Amino acid sequence: MPAVSASKSALWFRQWFTLGLLSLLVMGAVSLSGCNWFGPKPVLPPGQQAPIAADEVAVFFSKYQGNQSIVEAVIRKIPETAKTEPLKFALTELLKGPTAEEKTQGFYTEIPKGTQLLAVTQDPKVLTINLSSQFATGGGSTSVTQRLEELKRTVKAIDTQHEITVQVDGKPLELLGGEGLEVPGTMQSGPQ
Repeated sequence: MPAVSASKSALWFRQWFTLGLLSLLVMGAVSLSGCNWFGPKPVLPPGQQAPIAADEVAVFFSKYQGNQSIVEAVIRKIPETAKTEPLKFALTELLKGPTAEEKTQGFYTEIPKGTQLLAVTQDPKVLTINLSSQFATGGGSTSVTQRLEELKRTVKAIDTQHEITVQVDGKPLELLGGEGLEVPGTMQSGPQ
C-alpha cells in the first residue's frame, strides 16, 4: 500500500507543478504584452502628448473610444510655405477636418463644415481666433463642448502662453450651439 500512496503523491505533485508552471508562463506573457513587444504602443496619459518634429503640428479631432467621445491628436506636416505661421496652418487643417485615412481610423470633427478662419490676432496676453458664423451653428451641449475642445487643444499644442478668445464674424462668442452653451470669455491654453 505505501507504493500506491507514493505514486498518487508523485502524480499530484506533477499536476500541480505543471499547473503552476503554466500559470507563470501566462502571467509572463501578459506582462510582456504591456511592454510593446507584442502589440501597439501604450496610450499616453491624458494631457500628455508624444513629441513631434519641428516641421509638424498636432491637430485635434474627436474620436469614439468605447461608448464615449474623446479628443485625440493627428500629426500634420507643415509645408514650407506655412512654416512661419504654424498656428494658422494647424487651425486651417482643423477646419478642413480629418483626412479620408483618418476617418477610417475613427476620427471625426464636431466643427461644422464650411467654417473658415477669418483671422488670428495676438496681444501680450490673449490670442484671438476669429471664425466664420458656421462655427456657431447647430449641435447639442456634447457636440459644442467637443468642438471647443478640438479648437482649444489644437491651439494649446502650439501656444501654451496665451489665453484664447474666440470670435465669430468679429464678435465675441458668448453662446454656442442649439442649446446655447455659454462660452467663457477666455480659455486657458496652458496644460490641462
